[in-house]
Amino acid sequence: MKTFITTILLVFLLQGCRSGDNLSKEETASLMNEKITSSRYTFVAQTAIPLSGRSINLDNSYSLRVSKDTIESYLPYFGRAYTAPISTSADGGIKFVSTDFDYSVSDKKKGMWDISIETKDVPVRYKLFLKIGDSGYGTLIVQETNRQSISFYGKIE
Repeated sequence: MKTFITTILLVFLLQGCRSGDNLSKEETASLMNEKITSSRYTFVAQTAIPLSGRSINLDNSYSLRVSKDTIESYLPYFGRAYTAPISTSADGGIKFVSTDFDYSVSDKKKGMWDISIETKDVPVRYKLFLKIGDSGYGTLIVQETNRQSISFYGKIE
């Protein structure tokens, strides 16, 4: 009897501790709309998808942080470089902080936002294309002139 009561209490406790991931579709879509229109969100990369090779699962430490005045990227790079890096300290990732960039969001179509970002003030110019769904999951494509493009799959936080 004691284990039965303990089991019931544990079930109710776990039900009460559910995370915010259990929002309804409408609530999630509204939250995503608010984040996208305010230009204040973080894309957390879960999988890297290079043009050549297999997809690579990532830990939650890689992200692209977007705000109205700053784009901060800390992403890995897997792929082919067309030129060698000039700096010997370069670690090969897609790591930059930009305060001068073009940011545009196209009209929402079929439950997806299309966002394009182009940096202007970093030594390497990046073009970033985000496609984000109502669920909060999306794809990021990063293009640069000296390397193959790479895609990331992840979630908006």
